[in-house]
Amino acid sequence: MEPKHSISIDLDHSELHFSLSGFWNEELVQDFLQEAHTVAAPLVGTGKPYSLLGDLREFVPQDRATAAAIENSNKEALNYGVKRLALVTTSPLVKLQYRRITEGLNAEFFEEPQAAKEWLRQD
Repeated sequence: MEPKHSISIDLDHSELHFSLSGFWNEELVQDFLQEAHTVAAPLVGTGKPYSLLGDLREFVPQDRATAAAIENSNKEALNYGVKRLALVTTSPLVKLQYRRITEGLNAEFFEEPQAAKEWLRQD
């Protein structure tokens, strides 16, 4: 499965949106993170907390090294002001892996993007 991604921001709601698909490796994770930091700069620059919305509906469980790289990036997210992480997936295996690698974050799982957005935007 070819790895693909997209990244955008919603300044009105202080959110970084991303989608991941396919099977990744550590190098691709690092490339994605560099791009995400660039895209997120306007959010980080406000100094206010922001949220992440990840669409993982076409993502697959990753190998240990890749999962560890994602876990490290999740821990770093707290230093950049991330307050909530909403993940959209229907895969029980992806959900299981992400539960483990998002430990310590305010993360929730959803089957539909709209439900994830509603949760992120609760006060």
